[in-house]
Amino acid sequence: MYGVFIKAILSGFMIAFGCIIYLMCPNKMVGALLFSFGLLTIVCRELYLFTGKIGYIRQVGIVNILLTILGNFVGTYIIGTVIQLTRLPIAESVSSVVSTKLNDSIPSLFILSIACGVMMYLAVDSYKKSRSWLFVILPVVIFILSGFEHSIANMCYFTLANAWEPRTFLLIGVMILGNAVGSWIMNLGTYFVKE
Repeated sequence: MYGVFIKAILSGFMIAFGCIIYLMCPNKMVGALLFSFGLLTIVCRELYLFTGKIGYIRQVGIVNILLTILGNFVGTYIIGTVIQLTRLPIAESVSSVVSTKLNDSIPSLFILSIACGVMMYLAVDSYKKSRSWLFVILPVVIFILSGFEHSIANMCYFTLANAWEPRTFLLIGVMILGNAVGSWIMNLGTYFVKE
């Protein structure tokens, strides 16, 4: 369990680095492409990212999923907090990103989170089957450019914007559930296709 938690913290680091490069890029297509480095590192190094593991909850187990969420939060929080001490000019861009999320409705965030869960399951499952980095990069670019909601990335954005408040925790919970539902839909669909 200790190993899962450490791997989850490291995954949080990788997603936070993806968030930072996305915020730093004036070209959103380039930013989305570079963000995918985070997930590519996670799958190559077999780290624990909630959105990459929740589709396999039967194999991973609920305790490891909970440890993964906690570790991902710790990782994104550490990087998000530390990066505020640097010269990086991300305050304006992160404020815009976070404002959009905080002013959205819960049904909208839930639906967008389901869509992200679908993309994340496709990225991880396709990589497992093909070992092709292209299957990791494209779903990430799609979910970012489409505005789908990634619960762990949003933990970083909320930290960078100092936006943690009761509603923020509620929204993260909605996004976690939506990401899970999207992954489960794809996992279940894949299961029935095999039959």
